Amino acid sequence: MMPDHLSNHIIVDTDAGPDDLLALGYLLVHPTIQVEAITISYGLAHADRAAINIARVVAAFATGHIPVYIGDPEPSSGNAAFPQRWRKLSDDLPGVRLPKAFIPPEEEHAVSFLRRRLSRSSRPVRVLALGALTNLVGLTRATAPAIQELVIMGGALAVPGNVNDSEEFISPTAKAEWNFFVDPLAASKVFSSDLPITLIPLDATNQVPVKIPFIDHFGKMARCPVGRMTTEVLESVRPYAEQGVFYAWDPLAAVYLAHPDVVKLFRFPVTVKSSGSDAGTSRKSDTGNQYSVAMAAYGELFMRYFVNPFEITARAYS
Repeated sequence: MMPDHLSNHIIVDTDAGPDDLLALGYLLVHPTIQVEAITISYGLAHADRAAINIARVVAAFATGHIPVYIGDPEPSSGNAAFPQRWRKLSDDLPGVRLPKAFIPPEEEHAVSFLRRRLSRSSRPVRVLALGALTNLVGLTRATAPAIQELVIMGGALAVPGNVNDSEEFISPTAKAEWNFFVDPLAASKVFSSDLPITLIPLDATNQVPVKIPFIDHFGKMARCPVGRMTTEVLESVRPYAEQGVFYAWDPLAAVYLAHPDVVKLFRFPVTVKSSGSDAGTSRKSDTGNQYSVAMAAYGELFMRYFVNPFEITARAYS
């Protein structure tokens, strides 16, 4: 269960990939989580398409309006990017039915919103970062006193990275994880800050693969709207799950917000390489600020926690 001292108000910073939508669906259906705002980060879906897709998700499934803010469409430095086929999949969301009517994204830039909102220390909030960390550069405890916890899905510490060769993409490194790889300077700066970070790296997410029985089980929840969306997203990634290469990256980070016991945490400094052939590589350090790092996850517990709010909601539609 969520500790009483932690805020249930969440700001989601997302690049709107398929696993982001799974994480967002979980947060929207969870009875004790309140998504306060959504900011669009650099990463999988192109920023404008990502914002529209997320606004449509909000229109379909949120109980009230949740504002969406668009961040920069490019990384803070360099030109690293996800493979174009993956970006198109995230832009188009094939097979995922979302409403055509929605409230447009806000005109205020995501970074401006985050700095304004997080300066209000009287309103604690937790931030869930699911894409590149481009929007979060420059935040500190002094400038963002409202951040109670910054939960980041990214990095790979004691395991190999996942930036592998893929069709037209030739990977320069086997050590980096994608969210850090596409904006290594941003990741390096965030992990040089004094922010209260909890990192959910590949060390933990590798222990929560999305398997075919899990996808099939979700088909039973399709009678409720958010369950239907989640089922359709899972069906869109079925080929990757069949190959054993799709994991619950962002969903694990989302479940952690409500159930911290789903991972095993350790505290130590983390550094991220900002440039060179191994840019985006993250490693445990002997010096620097201490962060909470999930070095293990409990797969069966995750599956139970993730499915439960969808099953409860689906029963209301039976």
